[in-house]
Amino acid sequence: MPNYENFFVFEYWQYEVIRHAFTFTVAVFAAALVYFAMSARDAAPQFRTTSYISAVVMVSATIELAHLFVMWDRTFEYDAASHTFSRAEGLIFANGYRYANWLIDVPMLLTQFLVVLGFTGAAFFSRWWKLTVSGVAMIILGYIGQYYEPQVAGFLDGPSAPFWIWGGLSWLVFFYLLYVANEALKTGLSQIEEEARGLMRNAWYLLLVTWFTYGLVYLVPGIPVIGQSETWVVVRQLAYTFADVTSKAIFGIMLARVALIRTRHLEGGGGSGSATRKAA
Repeated sequence: MPNYENFFVFEYWQYEVIRHAFTFTVAVFAAALVYFAMSARDAAPQFRTTSYISAVVMVSATIELAHLFVMWDRTFEYDAASHTFSRAEGLIFANGYRYANWLIDVPMLLTQFLVVLGFTGAAFFSRWWKLTVSGVAMIILGYIGQYYEPQVAGFLDGPSAPFWIWGGLSWLVFFYLLYVANEALKTGLSQIEEEARGLMRNAWYLLLVTWFTYGLVYLVPGIPVIGQSETWVVVRQLAYTFADVTSKAIFGIMLARVALIRTRHLEGGGGSGSATRKAA
């Protein structure tokens, strides 16, 4: 079933802004991959994993977003008479590939979140499996719902309820995920150095903003008037770009900075709290 974006005729600027957003995202992820690969060994071994995980996230995101760019580039053809782009016969742009990327990246991001907080052993695993299962469920539920975007936007006949049902279930799982992650944060912050706490809180707030952005953008096709606007397709893709760059690259850089602060305290043997203390 074709995604929502395939039903629009885009003005030249609308098409190009989205195309450039894909290019920008790929470039950021490729540059961030180099950064994480080069800086990983600056952190102590127990914190170094966060940079390696960020590098994996960058590889996954670069491949998926590059694929989306290629699909966008070839799916829409230019009409010189009207200066517009419309879908070429027999081709489809599949925004669902974003969900394939998130299915990989969300568990990775949550894993490095726990690593930097210092969880190990049973304390790590008891939180990790809850976050991973809920993260995967959240993405899969949203993935199913996004196939009903054309119906809820009024472009195709058929039931629109599945869009809201699957999306609503995804939101419920999302709130559970946030609860588990927030509990882990509170426990972890009490165990790490005071110097690192502010940056770790900010990383968490950044993740909250970006993940709520994803959820709200999911709803765009179902909002009257907005749901059938080409301009809001542009807004939607730019919002995805913002959320992708911040939740993956910038979030990863912030965690890497936390890891370096914790490494400095570990090597110095002092600071507020011990970097060798295990979160319980």
